[in-house]
Amino acid sequence: MINVVGLGKIGCGIAEKFRQYPQYKVFIIDSGLKEKKDENCFSIKKRNNPEEYETKFPARVISSLKKIDGDVLFIVEGGTEISSASLRILEAVSKNRIEVLYLQPEIHDEYSKKLEKITFGVFQEYARSGLFEKLFLISTSSIERAIGNIPIGSYRDTIDSFIPSTVHMLNVYRNTEAVVSSYPKESGLCRICTIGTAEIEKMAEHMCFSLDNVSEKSYYFAINKNQVDNDPDLLFRIKQRAGKSTEEVSVGYGVYPTDYDKNYIYILSQTKIIQGVKHG
Repeated sequence: MINVVGLGKIGCGIAEKFRQYPQYKVFIIDSGLKEKKDENCFSIKKRNNPEEYETKFPARVISSLKKIDGDVLFIVEGGTEISSASLRILEAVSKNRIEVLYLQPEIHDEYSKKLEKITFGVFQEYARSGLFEKLFLISTSSIERAIGNIPIGSYRDTIDSFIPSTVHMLNVYRNTEAVVSSYPKESGLCRICTIGTAEIEKMAEHMCFSLDNVSEKSYYFAINKNQVDNDPDLLFRIKQRAGKSTEEVSVGYGVYPTDYDKNYIYILSQTKIIQGVKHG
């Protein structure tokens, strides 16, 4: 069981989509929520500034979060005042194994840009120091390119649904034995990462963040079981599609039989280098 904790409007919206899968227990935290008994829904007071969201974060919520047992996936959007409460939440669940999904929105006003820059930097430093198992970076603009044209009426729902479905499938395959694989041992240093999808017939990769200085890359091939059992050229095409490791990037792959008619590739790219900073 993975505990999904969403903070803020967007974080909660994405977290709610995980309820469709039985492997997750969902907690949501935002101002103005209608709390319902036993639904792990925490409404907090709207504050006047980011500092108050951190210093006046409710003790009752911290107490409840400290009782969480098992792995934690924390979801938050940068550039919002309520995101300043993130460190209080992460401190409350610090005894757990933590992964963070950080959504970087398109921001146009200087105030939100400043807030986002601070949170973005702090989260990456925390990941590099080992306080998080992984920090998944997701950018709204990258998802738009990955999905393609999205009708305005279903924009938010489409974005919020794409992220959990991709994260969930990666979680499934990361915890499933492949019929054949060539995953190199992870260094343990590359905790800043992103996710993506692709097709076996095409070289294009639809990543959820433009990650610089990728050091480790894993491909999870979800292939129709009949094709896995009967296609003699499949392994060759998979090796060709994944590519080989280089001095800069360690590449691995695994093959997982499915009952789906269509084949999918899920991608995990990782780096140890802080993003958004020029490296000389």
